[in-house]
Amino acid sequence: MTALLRLVLLLAGLAAAPAVAQDADGGPDGADGAPPARIVTLDWALTEQVLDLGLTPVGAPEIALYGEWAGDPPIPDGVADVGLRTEPNLERIAALEPDVILASDIDPALARTLDRIAPTHVFEAWSAEHDNVAAARDIYLRLADLFGRRPAAEERLAAMEARLDAIAREVAALDLPPKATVIRLNDDSTVWINGENSIPVHALSRIGLEPALDLPATRWGVTQRPMEDLAAVETGLLLAIRPHMGGAAAMAGPLWQALPAVAAGRFAEVPRVWSYGGILSVERHAEAFLTALEGLAE
Repeated sequence: MTALLRLVLLLAGLAAAPAVAQDADGGPDGADGAPPARIVTLDWALTEQVLDLGLTPVGAPEIALYGEWAGDPPIPDGVADVGLRTEPNLERIAALEPDVILASDIDPALARTLDRIAPTHVFEAWSAEHDNVAAARDIYLRLADLFGRRPAAEERLAAMEARLDAIAREVAALDLPPKATVIRLNDDSTVWINGENSIPVHALSRIGLEPALDLPATRWGVTQRPMEDLAAVETGLLLAIRPHMGGAAAMAGPLWQALPAVAAGRFAEVPRVWSYGGILSVERHAEAFLTALEGLAE
């Protein structure tokens, strides 16, 4: 499979559904009104959110691929794979006898089908018309309410904010340039650049760095550009989140080596982190950025 096709399929797991989903919420989802215990998630952001609440779903999508691209929090052994994010396996889901199914931005017809298996909650997670980070926080708290974990969730969010403050102080002490551009290498000629409305740029801002490039808000917070556009990062930092796929080979090429940030030693690779995750992925990005920035400061 080519690198471009692989990334298209990865992003298709995010982007295949319409931007506005219908909420299929019903009444009490657990037995006798108790919080639902058997949870199926249909995308990685919701999988992260559930795991971050201290819960383990009985089913989640594309588990092996999640391990390659996200990995934190890890999906425990024994969780069933329910198929593709773009095309969940309804028979597998039904066989798990879930108490609740969680999905984001899916087609209303699919939501109605899923609701016949178990009460299905559909969230609007990704849109150019709203703040994606605020939406992720709202979804986390709504899930906390659903599962009876609101106090613990609020404590965890407060802990994240405190950690972000601490990371910001550590970054300030590194005395690095105040601007940065976060990318994912796509292939040997194009990159995905994070801009407004993305979790990575929010995390950068939260730890005291500004975007080096001014990009408009998009649904996913990323814009695909030719690699040579990175030449505009003349004085700021350039951070590339792993894994790189086919774009890794481009890093040995003359175009990449001639980029100002690369030639000046202001480029760093960022440890694996999923940029389309739940609200606590803001902290995971900040930690990954800190690791990369500490390497640049050495």
